[in-house]
Amino acid sequence: MVLCDDERSAFLLVLDERLVDFDSQGGNHISVYLVTHFELSDQSYKDVLSFNDDLLGMEHNCSYAMDILSVKEELDFDFPFNMLAIKSYVQELIKMLGIDITLPEMKERDFDKLSQN
Repeated sequence: MVLCDDERSAFLLVLDERLVDFDSQGGNHISVYLVTHFELSDQSYKDVLSFNDDLLGMEHNCSYAMDILSVKEELDFDFPFNMLAIKSYVQELIKMLGIDITLPEMKERDFDKLSQN
């Protein structure tokens, strides 16, 4: 999700963490990080909470929580000509959060199959 407040944008980073002991049936926990370089208006923040609840609130055997990840500046890249900048940015965010995940190798053409239809 990309949230625009005036001319600035904030992003959500969603991490699905499978929990072995969450329940006898497995289950998972979703960590949601609001990535922003500015303070959102109250209404925008409420919109983010509502979006999270709509997306995750009714999921069976799943818990979730959101934290704010403050960054110094907004992601700036040459859309759509340098999509790999997104991967690098997300990998940097993961490192900042102390999460031990390495994103797989990607090529520009891997982004050709993404659709919002």
